[in-house]
Amino acid sequence: MGQKIKWAERVSRDKIKRLYESDANLMLDENLLQEIGYAFIARCESILAINKLFEYHILTCPSCGKDINQNTENRNYICGCGWSITEEDLKSTYQRKQLSGLTLNEYANNFIADWNRALNDPKKQMIAVDYLIHRFHWEMTENPTRPVAVNYIEGSMDTVTQLIFDLAYGDTDEKQKNFDHWKKVKAKADSIWVKQ
Repeated sequence: MGQKIKWAERVSRDKIKRLYESDANLMLDENLLQEIGYAFIARCESILAINKLFEYHILTCPSCGKDINQNTENRNYICGCGWSITEEDLKSTYQRKQLSGLTLNEYANNFIADWNRALNDPKKQMIAVDYLIHRFHWEMTENPTRPVAVNYIEGSMDTVTQLIFDLAYGDTDEKQKNFDHWKKVKAKADSIWVKQ
């Protein structure tokens, strides 16, 4: 079988918070910025790969980098380089890892493009990270159900949402009001979904 598939983990909430604190104190931690930026890039690439798998049944071989079409007879993936994986083993690599959903592709593609345009410019790289976080915040205020941020940032839905609202509002009454509103709308959406 050869090399195993490893998908990028979600990005650390604590590191994101520390990055924003360093930026707010006008002492941007450029090493932490690089770590977070490339962790987001890796996560975006994993999400795009999983969505390509779901939509087109194409997997990129972790051994040689070539695209592999699913075998129509046994539904497995077999590469010309000798690497292979069964459909069942492949599923076990991505299940419960918050990697799938075609709506995630827009966030992933936009962040990769923003980050690549900002190479060698920490201020623009911070703007790219901030714009991604801002997109998550906008999504939660405009469509306050399950936030896409959970697919990119480690933690439960509530802890990731709390982080996004902390970064957007700081320690203000407006933050708590918005967070409480999100929880109320989410609970209503969840109850409708369960009834269906």
